[in-house]
Amino acid sequence: MNGRLTVFERRIEMLFMLNSRRKMTVTEFAAEFSVSEDTISRDIVFLSRYAPIYTKSGIGGGVFILDGYNGIPKYLSDEEKDLLDKLVVTLDDKDTKIIQRIIYKFSMPK
Repeated sequence: MNGRLTVFERRIEMLFMLNSRRKMTVTEFAAEFSVSEDTISRDIVFLSRYAPIYTKSGIGGGVFILDGYNGIPKYLSDEEKDLLDKLVVTLDDKDTKIIQRIIYKFSMPK
């Protein structure tokens, strides 16, 4: 991943990854986000309170998300928001308002 993510951003990205891949290991997550496996384990415990994710140990084990689940909130990353902010100055008034609504709709809660 590029740059340092906040805890919130990392956890949302973990949900995105699980939603698309359906299974990952703690080791894969730790390598992807450049954090320890203990940090990922804490993230999984936290996320399992709010999303149907679970773990299985042993051969074929890992971190899973319940089949059919797609209730992941869609937020802009800081990089995506910054790019849209840069692009908005090149647009006419109508398109500027559309981009601003997109930014408002998909910005992370502060």
